[in-house]
Amino acid sequence: MLPTTQHHNITIDNRFIYTGERLRYVAFPLGGIGTGSVSLTGSGRLVDWSIRNRPAIHQGNGYSHFAIKAEQGGKLLSARVLNGPYEGVPTGSPSVRKFDGFGFGANRDTLAGVPHFDDVTFVGRFPLAELEFHQAKFPGQVQMTAFSPFIPHNDRDSSMPVALFRFSVKNTTEAPIDYTVAATMGNYGCDSGIHTFYRSNALSILHFTSANRDDSEKQGDLAIITDGEEVEHVDYHFRGQWFDSLARYWREFARPGKLRERNYEKPRAVRNMFQQPEHGTLAVRIRIEPGETREVRFTLSWNYPFGSIYWFDREGPGSPSYPGLPPTWKNYYATQWSGAVASGTDAFNRWDILETQTVSFRDCLFGSSLPSEIIDAVNGTLGILRSASVIRLEGGELWGWEGQHPSEGSCEGSCTHVWNYQQTIANLFPGLERSLRETEFTYNQLPSGGLTFRQRLPLGSGFDIIGPCADGHFGAIIKAYREWKNSGDNEWLRRFWPNIKRALEYAWSPANPDLWDPKKTGVLWGRQHHTLDMELFGPSSWLTTMYLAALKAGVVMAQAMGDSDFAGECWELSVKGATYVDRELFNGRYYIQKIDLFDRSVLEPFDQNRKAGVLRESFMEAYWSDEYGEIKYQIGEGCLTDQILGQWHADIAGLGDLLASENVLTALKTVFEQNYFSDLRDHFNPCRVYAYENEGGLLNCTWPKGVTKPALPVPYAEEVWTGLEYMLASHLILRGLVEEGLTVVRAARARHDGSRRNPWNDMECGSYYIRALSSYALVNAYSGFTFDQRIGEIGLKPARSGDGIYFWSAGRGWGVIEIRKVFMTINVKGGELTVRRVRLPGRSSSTATVNGEPVGRDDDVIVLGAERKLKAGDSLTVELNPNGEA
Repeated sequence: MLPTTQHHNITIDNRFIYTGERLRYVAFPLGGIGTGSVSLTGSGRLVDWSIRNRPAIHQGNGYSHFAIKAEQGGKLLSARVLNGPYEGVPTGSPSVRKFDGFGFGANRDTLAGVPHFDDVTFVGRFPLAELEFHQAKFPGQVQMTAFSPFIPHNDRDSSMPVALFRFSVKNTTEAPIDYTVAATMGNYGCDSGIHTFYRSNALSILHFTSANRDDSEKQGDLAIITDGEEVEHVDYHFRGQWFDSLARYWREFARPGKLRERNYEKPRAVRNMFQQPEHGTLAVRIRIEPGETREVRFTLSWNYPFGSIYWFDREGPGSPSYPGLPPTWKNYYATQWSGAVASGTDAFNRWDILETQTVSFRDCLFGSSLPSEIIDAVNGTLGILRSASVIRLEGGELWGWEGQHPSEGSCEGSCTHVWNYQQTIANLFPGLERSLRETEFTYNQLPSGGLTFRQRLPLGSGFDIIGPCADGHFGAIIKAYREWKNSGDNEWLRRFWPNIKRALEYAWSPANPDLWDPKKTGVLWGRQHHTLDMELFGPSSWLTTMYLAALKAGVVMAQAMGDSDFAGECWELSVKGATYVDRELFNGRYYIQKIDLFDRSVLEPFDQNRKAGVLRESFMEAYWSDEYGEIKYQIGEGCLTDQILGQWHADIAGLGDLLASENVLTALKTVFEQNYFSDLRDHFNPCRVYAYENEGGLLNCTWPKGVTKPALPVPYAEEVWTGLEYMLASHLILRGLVEEGLTVVRAARARHDGSRRNPWNDMECGSYYIRALSSYALVNAYSGFTFDQRIGEIGLKPARSGDGIYFWSAGRGWGVIEIRKVFMTINVKGGELTVRRVRLPGRSSSTATVNGEPVGRDDDVIVLGAERKLKAGDSLTVELNPNGEA
């Protein structure tokens, strides 16, 4: 464990305190779920302005920044941009503009050429970032706190298009000083702005709109708002060419006295030669006595209601963009707040409650007894929800990319074989997760029952051409069960049960051209598309366990829906399939794919003029190698990290063992032994390189000694994906291999320590990759948290014995559970909890009380009798053996 540091009288693990080289790649996302985001670098710069309905990695918003100056007796003491040292490449970091970037020196919009602070300490504990600016010559201490509301189960307030900033300034001298704290923002993408300053109640507002007649998807507005008392404003920066705008602004700021007001009555006639937007500044002037500390607050807000579906109707993620005028979608946030002023004003009016609840979530997570590497994995991936990888449609439905290219999404359609892994939304925002199931079964399901794995926009505009993928298809069924169990909503299940049943039947349906299980064996045969972007042929434990988990989920759901015949059919298939997998696919050490790589006839039934995965070759050209006489892109006897993915899903959903438990444990041990490397210097990787040299990582697949590696194996085998690392680590912990699981997580987070990569951006096929949200599974795996709203049961069995505090989120509420010797206290911090049973495996006692009242026991379960409804602030304490009984 890294050592800890006292920060503002709070002990914080040093892994969350970024200084020196660890600041280099920090970019902390600010914004709401489905709003896009702007990121705060380790030095305090505002970057990656992905707020206009598509990514904008490496793109600034002009020279947007915060600055401070100090005056005394009519003299300027110091004026500095609230940035630390330049983090970029001295010869120029990536840029989307000409005459900027490599070959043009340190990027000018970073204000590297403007006086700034010598150093910064960045404390990043999602959802808040806290920065301390260090400069010996500056007469005072300056701190920034930045956040956007993030409150479990409150998806509306967590979807605000706003970033909140609080600056704390302390006068460390022996005489009063006048400080001015200024917020400057560019009118994003607008070279001819309409900027309006006005006051509304206690707020001062600088509102940005556009004089440009853009397409509807480019129309929007922004706002800077403050509640300061002595406010100054520069509605427009000087309209000039060359470097005039920044030059005049800084000369007018870095002098004693008030800022010069500037306003233009006409739109800008000539575009800036460097494609700079128009800028405006809002500032607050405060007098601070010696030793006194005062605060200044700002919000930056935005509203771009319509997004262009620029990928509309293309064949696949690599195909050209739509050649015509594409349709648009409307953002959910635009239905809740009429514009940037509305969301910024709302944030100010409710600042205290929004911050209190956001801080409460942070403190519950970071104050828990979870290992710091698990907290770091969750902390580092939650920002994905704020990124442009996630969209909320007009009705509030969630939709997403797999990740992001620098200026567009990467692989559209809430791709089910990638989104399959994320567990974060299901736990923290289960209503949003249910929307994924609802649109999936409503718009992705073919008449045959198959579920296509990329969802087209606008919703209902057609189906993806590749068709169903096995892992995503069965994942939808497993997750439907999970959502029903978490909500306890039988009517929700009843609504979608016909779709779920048809999806199960698709496995053996004559209408399934891929012939997954036509003979109803409980095993997947035929052709199976999957998350490695190609197809497997013949049985594998990987995809068949997904089928088995779906069948077991189908048993329970069918019984609940009164369909006992179908429940029996699913049960029979699950037993047959599991028997086959354990008998035929387990080699004594791990599970494999059963295929004769040299038998070309395996492919022939599927040569039907259909696409081969994501390739453009004909089917046989894609899958058969004449040179090697082998079927291409298979696993064979390889040791796949994902080999029992369905068992992971089953363990999370509480479906129990699919396979022999001793085989599962052996397979997990073997995956760790074979696929985890503490040092990758001797590892050959011809694929994408996400871990290398002296870094540790978990490989997607290996071929141990004594087995033959296919001449052309499954794609991505040699890569390292954090989404799989977190998945495998959580499964190891769930099955009692705690140290092995933590070892994998440590390696993944060591690669994201700020000096090598951004701690808040796990990459795979692009930035902010959704699969990495498998990280949340680590929380419940380590705490042993279980929940079933159908029967009102909550449970806990931590991986380590002893006292502890554990974060929980499920059903309609969240909070912490405290374990103290014979006491267990469930604290509700937000939402509500309805509970009738408390499961405490391994904590035996003959008697128990709840809040001092005797209650019954049923083996490991404390039976509360009457239903207990707890709201935020309530708690429930279970005491075992209150009379000291053995």
